[in-house]
Parts: sequence; C-alpha cells; structure tokens
Amino acid sequence: MKADVVIVGGGFAGTSAAITLARANRTVALVDSNQPRNRFSEHSHGVLGFDSASPIQMLESGRREFQSFGGEVISQMAKSLALADGDTRGWKTELESGDAVYSRHVIVATGITDKLPDIPGVAQLWGNRVFHCPYCHGYEVKNKNLVVIGGKNPPFTFRITKLLTKWTDRVTFYPNGLDLSQEEKRLMESLGITIEPNLVQGVRESERFDGGVVLDVGQEKKEYEACFTGPEFVPNDSILKQAGCAVEHGWVKADSGMTSLEGIWAAGNVISSPDQMPQAMGAGAAVAIKVDQKMFDEDISY
Repeated sequence: MKADVVIVGGGFAGTSAAITLARANRTVALVDSNQPRNRFSEHSHGVLGFDSASPIQMLESGRREFQSFGGEVISQMAKSLALADGDTRGWKTELESGDAVYSRHVIVATGITDKLPDIPGVAQLWGNRVFHCPYCHGYEVKNKNLVVIGGKNPPFTFRITKLLTKWTDRVTFYPNGLDLSQEEKRLMESLGITIEPNLVQGVRESERFDGGVVLDVGQEKKEYEACFTGPEFVPNDSILKQAGCAVEHGWVKADSGMTSLEGIWAAGNVISSPDQMPQAMGAGAAVAIKVDQKMFDEDISY
C-alpha cells in the first residue's frame, strides 16, 4: 500500500494531523492500535465547545470525520520505520501483520505512558478518581478537600501539589517516600498544605463522596473528595529511536515537529509531555500543514 503520508498514532495529535492532511487532498493512512492515553477518562475539559465530553467518543467522531475526507484507518500497531527500497521516495512503515505502507512522509504521534506509583488501587481509579493535571480537572475539585500522593515524578508531583492551592485551600500531601527538601516543605506549608509523613498503602473508592477516595494509611482510613498524583511520563517513542532519530535529554529531538531524519515528523505528547488535548490537536494540525507545504515544495522543484 502507498500513501502520501502515514500517521502512526490515532490520538488527538495524530487524528488532527490526519484530518488536516486529508482535507489538503493528500492520501493519508492512519495507523492506530486503539490505546489512547486518555482511554481511562470518562470526561475531558478544555476543548472549546466540548466540555465534559468523552475523549473516546471525540476520537471516534474525529476518525469518522477523517474517513469522510477519504482517509484510511489501519487498526494495527506499527512495528518499525525504514527507508523505502528501490526507487520509492520516503519511508516504509512495517505493521504488526507483516504488511507495509510506503509513504513520502511519516508523522509519529504515539503519545506517552503514565507510569503510576505502585500503590494498590491507583491504576484502577486512574482517570476517573485519581488525576494528575490541575488544568484539566482542577475546576471540578474547586473548594474540595483533596489529597496528593507522591508519585514517580518528584518535580512534577511537588509542582502540582502547590498549584492545586489555586483551586482549594484544603490540600493534603503524602510524600510517600519522596525526598522533600526543607525549602520545599517550607513552601508547601506557607501555602497551607498539610504534609502527612505516613505511607499510603492502598486507595479505593469513597462511598460518601462522588469522585472521592479512601486511603489506607497504617491502621487508619483517610477519606478525601479528590485525589491527584504525579506519574512519570514515558514517551512511546521506540519507533522513532529505532529509526535513528536524534535524542536530547531522553526525548526525541524535534524542531517544529521535524526530527533529525528527513521525512519523519513527530507531534503531541511523544515529544512534549505537557500537551493537553487542545495543545495536542493544535500540534498535530501545525505539523500536518508543515508536511503538506514541504511536499508541495518538493513537487514543484522536480
């Protein structure tokens, strides 16, 4: 199979890029394994006109929109990228089935994986009662009694703990083994944050508070109306690294979406962990426009 552009990853960045290129009269193949990062969330916020919409339903709608413009969806995992053989310009995307798609350009938008603290119950409640992003879910917990549990990303965990005081003056922080400096402790206490030294041994749903949690702390049960943690953000970038893309500080290096390899691009969380849904959508569209104009310039120069 051949296409002008292959997009690997059908989340918000990838689907946005796919729609933009399909509407630019490009043949586009969207390769997606149907495992978006926010599949655990029932609701999303911050997308203009779609507050509280289901991320999965939004992606399904976006995929139908892409197909209505002539795009093709391949529901598989992409295994590898390699330079195309022979006279074909561009790249070969090998699929898990053994088939391949040949294209002039590839956009990788495979996102990141949230590595959660190893506490029973956290993974099960992730995305519906345990969150990480104040700008995504802070408004919904405004003025509530909330807890932050130390996660695998100390700087991020400390930052969101302090930021959450913008939404409520009742924040309790369990470092849960994280090393809290005296300066960090002083800053938190100056913001009215209660620091609890005991280890959290488990998290489960609260029956009293809608969206709340109960923590197992030693012999005690502590109940809160909302819960946050700071996961480690692990980019799903193996296909980019395997292809030979340059890496900087552990992340694939990209300049306005362009990697170090001609014809391979990246967009969204795979190269930028802070991107929320609207940012990922914008990044996908921006990279798609750059790819389309690059192809246009290639065509008129031949």
